[in-house]
Amino acid sequence: MGALEQLIVTLREGVEAALIIAIALAYLAKIGRSDLNRVVYAALAAAVGVSVAGAIVLSAVGGNTDRYEGWLMLIAAVFVFTMVWWMRRTARFLKRDIETRLSRLQNGGAVGLFLFIFFMVLREGVETVLMLTAITLDTAALWAWLGGIVGLLLAAGFAVAFVRG
Repeated sequence: MGALEQLIVTLREGVEAALIIAIALAYLAKIGRSDLNRVVYAALAAAVGVSVAGAIVLSAVGGNTDRYEGWLMLIAAVFVFTMVWWMRRTARFLKRDIETRLSRLQNGGAVGLFLFIFFMVLREGVETVLMLTAITLDTAALWAWLGGIVGLLLAAGFAVAFVRG
């Protein structure tokens, strides 16, 4: 697989994370709590850092075997299946559900907000790491990185558009 597959995976997962961040930031602005934006960004950075660390560990532990690739694909499929199942139940009310949880966490302070955003974004990061690790076992490293970086940059562009729009 080449850079296109990497781009698609990182773009899809990055846009999902961007939606979470955009909804959180828009809600905090709506309730006049923009002072908590730094907590959202800190949770985002922490989730990305843990995802990168996970990628490093997976690449160090794994080998270029079909068995390893197969297990990673199965685990990634479980993550995607549970996300599709959850989205099927909540997609129509996703924004409202996230805002409801944020309103409950607002009184709990920054720690609750941090943990909520961290785990929501970490899930996307783990899915990305699992899928990229599984599909890059036989891909030229330069193309894999290029596709992944372009996908993340496009997702970041969407994130900025979501927050502003």
